[in-house]
Amino acid sequence: MKYHINEPMVDKACKQQVDIPVQDTPQAQARRWLTDLYAGNCDPKRREEFVLWINNNEANRHAFRHSLEVWQTIGMTDSVVDWLEQCACQDLLVPLIPKPKRNLKKSVIWLSSIAASIILIVVSGVFHNPDKLDTTTPKIAFNSPIGQNLTIVLSDGSNVTLAGNSSILVDISQHARRITLQKGGAYFDVSHDPSRVFSVTAEQLQVRVRGTAFEVKRSTDNAIKISVHRGLVEVADLPEQVATDDQSATDEQVLQLRANEQVRADNNGTFITKVTRFDSETEFSWLKGRLIYDGIPLKTVVIDINRYAKKPVVILDESINDLTITASFNFDQIDQVLAGLASAYPIILTEENDRKVLTKQ
Repeated sequence: MKYHINEPMVDKACKQQVDIPVQDTPQAQARRWLTDLYAGNCDPKRREEFVLWINNNEANRHAFRHSLEVWQTIGMTDSVVDWLEQCACQDLLVPLIPKPKRNLKKSVIWLSSIAASIILIVVSGVFHNPDKLDTTTPKIAFNSPIGQNLTIVLSDGSNVTLAGNSSILVDISQHARRITLQKGGAYFDVSHDPSRVFSVTAEQLQVRVRGTAFEVKRSTDNAIKISVHRGLVEVADLPEQVATDDQSATDEQVLQLRANEQVRADNNGTFITKVTRFDSETEFSWLKGRLIYDGIPLKTVVIDINRYAKKPVVILDESINDLTITASFNFDQIDQVLAGLASAYPIILTEENDRKVLTKQ
């Protein structure tokens, strides 16, 4: 939708004087305007006020130009750029504002529906100091819904697939690519970049690569599993005081994993299993909408099921946690599978209003 402003109003804007409070500098105003424009908080009346403000004096134009250039370096202004270009074509803005250059390295999010994820942009401290603009790249959180995987293409070209009910925090800069797995599991197909390490941190465990494909999964039993699909990865046990991808730490334990190798660790970063081999078709079947198990403990199966089940499944009797399960099913067959488990194993399945309960028969 194009936004139109009558020419007489712009002429009036050039003559109008705007009172600026002592503490309300053009830089602070410019940052607020850019924030409002980017967030979509400007209705037609508010945008008219913006045109009045920016055409009022050179200080305003200089402050906005500077803020826009800084924000463009972190790729956050496409919607603002589109609108400014429209205004420039209509001669609504004075020619002292250069045509913005687009930052083409944008994250592309493939969603099967609008409700497939909630994307939270965290700009922590960017506007804390009214006289300085922090150019730190903002972290971006991605959350997948229960019952559905979510695939994301990051700005560096890497692909990330979140399992259902999972969450990551992305921080990509010119020097590093940092991901924090906050919940659930994710598969990473990393774009090769020798100059920037790609790291995934979960609690006190960190995976570091420069180009490969691997999976990291967190579980409710305080365990983290790393499985490598392709290439070579480093898995580091981080000291508690080191929560970044600083490779200079001398007291961390590092393992190297190759294709079809995996390891498990607890939330403290302590490795709780040796490096083992696995079947990739079974391990990564969830990427194709299917769950496959061959002699896997029931508690592990339930953890995966709860990423996709309409109602959460709860095991109330710990004595059945380690029942070994062999099964293969699609995400939309979970209800039938639970009923089948109750028939094939010494399990009682009880359905309550808000959950399904498994107990010993």
